[in-house]
Amino acid sequence: MQRKLVAAATASIGLKEGTTAARMELNTLLGQFDLFNGQLEAIMTQVLHILDNIPGAAEMLTVPGVGVVTVAGFLAEVGDLNNYDHGQQIIRLAGLNLIENSSGKRKGKTGISKRGRSRLRALLFRAVLPLIA
Repeated sequence: MQRKLVAAATASIGLKEGTTAARMELNTLLGQFDLFNGQLEAIMTQVLHILDNIPGAAEMLTVPGVGVVTVAGFLAEVGDLNNYDHGQQIIRLAGLNLIENSSGKRKGKTGISKRGRSRLRALLFRAVLPLIA
C-alpha cells in the first residue's frame, strides 16, 4: 500500500512549492496509519482470544455472513445467553418488539418500540444486511 502511494506520488504532476512540508505530512500520516493498523491487529487478536473462551461463540461464527466483530459486539451488549429464558427477551432488550401507537378510538401504526439498547439494534441491523443480500 505504501509503495503504491509513493509510486503514484512520484509520477503525479503537482506543485513544486511546499514539497518538504508535504513529505513531512505524508510521513506523519503513514506513521499514524501503521500505528492504527498495529493497534487494530492487537485488539482483534485479543477479541479472538476472548471469543475462544466464551461458550457458543464458535457456533455463532459458523453462520454465513456473521463475523468476529458482529459476534463480539452482540455478546458484549447481551452478555451471557444463559441468563435469558426466551429469544423474545433479547428482542425486547434491543427495543425491536412491536408496539401499536393508538389512543382511544384511533388505531395507530405498528412499529418497533426503540425502548432498548440502540447499539444492539444497530449491530443487529448491520448483521442482517449481508444475510439479506
